[in-house]
Amino acid sequence: MKKINIYMSLALTLTVLFSSCSKEFLNTPPPNISDDSFYTSDDVARGALAGVYDPLARYDYSQQHEWMLGDVVSDDAEKGGEGPNDAAYAQELKEFRANSENKLLGDRWVQPYIGINRANKLIQGIDGNDNISEDVQIRIIGESKFLRAYYHFQLTKVFGRIPIVNKVLQPSEFTKPQNEISEVYAQIELDLLDAISVLPYKRDLAAEDIGRATKGAAQSMLVKMYIFQDKWQEAANLSDIVIGEGNYSLEPNYADVFRTVGENGVESIFEIQYMSIAGDSEWGDANEGNVTAIYQGTRELYNDKGEIVSGWGWGFNLPTQNLYDEYETGDLRLKATIIGDGEKAFEGTDDEEIIATQHINNTGYDDTVYHSLKYYIPASERNDMSDAPNNWRVIRYADLLLWNAEAKAHLGGDWKTPLNEVRARAGLSAVTGSDALKAVYHERRVELAMEAHRYWDLVRTGRGDLMKGYSENKRYLPIPQKELALNPNLVQNPY
Repeated sequence: MKKINIYMSLALTLTVLFSSCSKEFLNTPPPNISDDSFYTSDDVARGALAGVYDPLARYDYSQQHEWMLGDVVSDDAEKGGEGPNDAAYAQELKEFRANSENKLLGDRWVQPYIGINRANKLIQGIDGNDNISEDVQIRIIGESKFLRAYYHFQLTKVFGRIPIVNKVLQPSEFTKPQNEISEVYAQIELDLLDAISVLPYKRDLAAEDIGRATKGAAQSMLVKMYIFQDKWQEAANLSDIVIGEGNYSLEPNYADVFRTVGENGVESIFEIQYMSIAGDSEWGDANEGNVTAIYQGTRELYNDKGEIVSGWGWGFNLPTQNLYDEYETGDLRLKATIIGDGEKAFEGTDDEEIIATQHINNTGYDDTVYHSLKYYIPASERNDMSDAPNNWRVIRYADLLLWNAEAKAHLGGDWKTPLNEVRARAGLSAVTGSDALKAVYHERRVELAMEAHRYWDLVRTGRGDLMKGYSENKRYLPIPQKELALNPNLVQNPY
């Protein structure tokens, strides 16, 4: 199975060729019919839905951007790689000197709008369409609105004011001005509320539908939107509902969350789906896997003689000593997240490896840095380097518990119960301090480390000064110059 990659900017309307994206529920061959007769059956509608999910998994989007922005730009990680010039666009962001020509930012603008335009095309094409059964219309429109909300959020958290696109655009609308951030969040909330009203619970999904958006995913995404807007009461109320519904729980073993056994498991609320196909040697989006694993894998290993040999990885996204020191003594999460020189990965299995970090000092890092374990996979699961099978965890139950704790910390409510549930799984005693926000911020950092949350947590809570080079005028990143040229109504962010 191959993907059909369709690239477009905000100024282009959606074509009718859609592609399959990831695991079983997306394994749909692309249709090859005209636009006028496209939406003729339930199966065609489901195939088009795969095209709306497709941008989530793109090589030049989630596979790189999430951790390059969320981890590398923060105080949790250094960029790594072969040196400063390897993926220099990420180093520019790390040092807060990026400009409107930055490659990552260019892709970051384009890819979500591809997803948005596909969602709009699908909603318009099947809403009220007699060829599509009513229950399929309702479900697919709900998923499309969830995805449209997700893509809008991915844009506004990076760029701030953006054009809302909630319909198929006419040529006269290709140069829409930016909407205020509050308007973007209002549109996101509308879409998520619509999705919540019609999507099924995860427990009710058929096996072949595992990975599709659910009611819980939409609810949890809306909690996140409330958190980003400081709407503490709304966040507390809705997260209480999700917790009370009992659809999710913590994996007993923290490390399992990031292994094959934890994919789409009891803790999973929403994941970006990937699969590895043997013999598929194509690069990037030409296959169904991801490059996250090899990006974050170690460049060097020790063999059984203690000699340094090549590893399976490029050595990016290196956890800092500052992050390492944040862990409390006895925190089980440390060894599931960070690994240092001479330590064993996948210890006690046939995939056991001894990690070497000697190359790091040759790439410009004087301070101690480590390797990240969460998205590094064992040798028995590796295929071609751009075709790793492991999913990207977007929202998991521990994240929801900590949002609940954060909201209640602001409201003076019971923030300790959800926080201590997370700590107990990590082998730690109940929190004893009275500084609620300090406790929550600490717990978010160590629980969610190397999952691309840290940068956003710092800037949304006014703690960006913990990052060298940050200032409040850098809260939103530069809009790509190409988009400014295409749309003269866009106004550049101060940076």
